[in-house]
Amino acid sequence: MIGFSLLSDAQPDTADRRHWQAVLRDRETRRVLYAPRLRDQWSQLAQAAQQLLASRRERDPTSIAKRRMTPDAARQRERVMTAIVAIWRDAERLAEVIEPIDWPRVYGASWSEILIDLRAVAKAAATGPDQDMAACAVALAWHFEPVMPGSMPHIWIAAAYVRHTAQRDREAA
Repeated sequence: MIGFSLLSDAQPDTADRRHWQAVLRDRETRRVLYAPRLRDQWSQLAQAAQQLLASRRERDPTSIAKRRMTPDAARQRERVMTAIVAIWRDAERLAEVIEPIDWPRVYGASWSEILIDLRAVAKAAATGPDQDMAACAVALAWHFEPVMPGSMPHIWIAAAYVRHTAQRDREAA
């Protein structure tokens, strides 16, 4: 689990690189309610996912040429990030985000593939120089974590809630 405790809504010191490293290191042992700072900045998170996809498309061929990555691994990374971008596009447009069990059929990647990939992205971003991207990566990974053990991911539940709230507001107007 990635994020900081909701017991207080105090913002962490995101300028301190050690904050993100501690958050990621404590992921498995901490079982408290948490939410990252950018969790509700959907357009920013959708843009971050698009930037990550563009970055993979730009950098992976170089990694393949230098034999740091296989072509299959690059194709898998692109497929998973393309699925993440598509899920965020649907969520941002208030379209229905289908149940995670159907994600491989509709989006092209399973929930577990997405979660594993985004955890790795968040961990790598935490050590990078761009702390805004680190905050986005942590929030993206958080949205694909289950709300509780055995439950659906945050993004699926949040997208349904926002979609129904917007529909109810339009009907009331």
